[in-house]
Amino acid sequence: MKHYYIILALIFPIFMHAQNEKNKTDLSVSPSKNGEDNYVYVKNELLFVNGAIELNKNNSKETEASIYLREDAQLLQGLDTKNKGKGYLSVFQEGTSNSFDYDYWGMPVETNGKTLDQVLFEPATNTLSNPVRLTNGPNGSASPLTISTRWIYKLSGVGYKSWDPIGKQINKLQPGMGFTMKGTNGKNTVTVNGVKNNPGSQQRYDFRGIPNNGDIIVNVNENNTILVGNPYPSTIDLNAFLKDPDNDITGIAYFWDSKENGNSHYVKDYEGGYGAYSPGANDYVPATFKKYKNQTGEEVENSGGALGLEYERRYAPIGQGFTVVGTKNGGKLTFKNSYRVDERGINLKTRTKSSYGNGKNKNSSVIIDEEKPYKVRLNISLNDTYTRQLLVAFKDEATKGADKAMDAPMFGKLTSDAAWNIDGREYMINVLPFDRSAMLPLNILTTSEMEVDFFIAETEFLGNENIYLYDSENERFTDIKEDHYKVQVNGESKDRFFLAFQNDQPTEEEKVQETKEEEIFVASIDVFQNNNEGRLQVKIPQDVEVNHITIFNLNGGAVVSKNLSTSEKEFSFTTANFRDAIYIVQLNTSDNRSVTKKITVKN
Repeated sequence: MKHYYIILALIFPIFMHAQNEKNKTDLSVSPSKNGEDNYVYVKNELLFVNGAIELNKNNSKETEASIYLREDAQLLQGLDTKNKGKGYLSVFQEGTSNSFDYDYWGMPVETNGKTLDQVLFEPATNTLSNPVRLTNGPNGSASPLTISTRWIYKLSGVGYKSWDPIGKQINKLQPGMGFTMKGTNGKNTVTVNGVKNNPGSQQRYDFRGIPNNGDIIVNVNENNTILVGNPYPSTIDLNAFLKDPDNDITGIAYFWDSKENGNSHYVKDYEGGYGAYSPGANDYVPATFKKYKNQTGEEVENSGGALGLEYERRYAPIGQGFTVVGTKNGGKLTFKNSYRVDERGINLKTRTKSSYGNGKNKNSSVIIDEEKPYKVRLNISLNDTYTRQLLVAFKDEATKGADKAMDAPMFGKLTSDAAWNIDGREYMINVLPFDRSAMLPLNILTTSEMEVDFFIAETEFLGNENIYLYDSENERFTDIKEDHYKVQVNGESKDRFFLAFQNDQPTEEEKVQETKEEEIFVASIDVFQNNNEGRLQVKIPQDVEVNHITIFNLNGGAVVSKNLSTSEKEFSFTTANFRDAIYIVQLNTSDNRSVTKKITVKN
């Protein structure tokens, strides 16, 4: 038996025919002429093949596959070529261990003419796997690995009714499309590479088939939601995929998340929602969970489950499914080899990675760099039962309006909810240039009177910048880095609440100082009623320019209204014809200040 072990850090192009032309085979793995099995075993490293791959199944069931990717190993290819053969690439990935919870998947291998049990396998050893079992019942099982086909759907359209069941007929899944599948109950103690197939926390699957490669095109229409999936046996950089101007999508990826350890298959018992990833923000906002009122899934009500978990999302691992929204009728999106990266160690179940954000693909035009724009996470708690988290990030190349692959439109709006207001539309993520004087408007909607609580969950790279919540109804700024701002709201508020970075209101010390300065200014203007001579006499300081005087009676009528020369510093008016009474003298200055004083006339 011949096999290749790739266990060192290397790029491994294998040229069986010494040619680089497109569609020519650069790696061919088949049994030898005398029937010996041949395979390539890659452990925790990268296998790179520039051109096409041809794989043919080995004779022994123990080593049936032609390429084994193990312990975070990945396959990258250079040219847009079509792989071929009747053999297998084998790659592991983990999903949920609960038969009530969904995973969103993408297929890293071809599925033409195949059913699910011809693509998914249960690992038995490093190289041996057995086809999964399928059931029409509602629950999957970890041992033996059994998948319920009742929950396998694809999605392309508008609304809940666009979910299309495909069951075991995974061949109905166009390359690049994703699918839903629920997890398994129980445990599976079979251990491969020191890890149990299902220790009770995650379920391991073996995907087997001809690896997908090259351009993979998916059709998309405007406003349609499409469940897609990473189609390659390698990680892809979502930033590259979502920011590609040729892809007719909003440039935002939405990820399903749900309350852990669900215990029902009824739609009305689901608690989950969609978080959003923005390449412009290079960050993710977690889902706000909701419940469905009935089995149609059309109506939703607020969940008491609050907020989903925060995940690292930039790099989509092998098998990762997610949803996108189309922007053009008759449009398309394309997965490309150029999106594939050597980014290992990402687990589909936990979606976390300690080395995430390692400085690749930095862009010097942002405020700091692409990995670290200024960010603020604003939490808005509604009625103390659930929370909507909103993210704002600051980048020089963004605009104040809506930008593709930056601003994330609201997805899965609740009956009572909160969002950024950008050009009259609602968003979960707002990316714009930093302007300390800016006031960022918020939309708040409540179906009844309830308490809304604003507070900062997290800030990144903002240093000592102030962050305020401004309530225009009472003209109040609240420092929400230090305090919560709680207020009763009933109905829709589109122009009441704003996130601000400077407080235009004077402090108490400033108010006291302003009052003192005003008192000194008023006292400096001498208004004297000389009843002996029947005249009103006024003296103005040299640095004050008065341009108008008005004298009112107590009924509000003007008995004198006259423009003055600003050069005059002393002037008088006769009051001999005034009735004995109290009058109000108002002096207006050229710098729009006003002084009023009271006089008593006695003739």
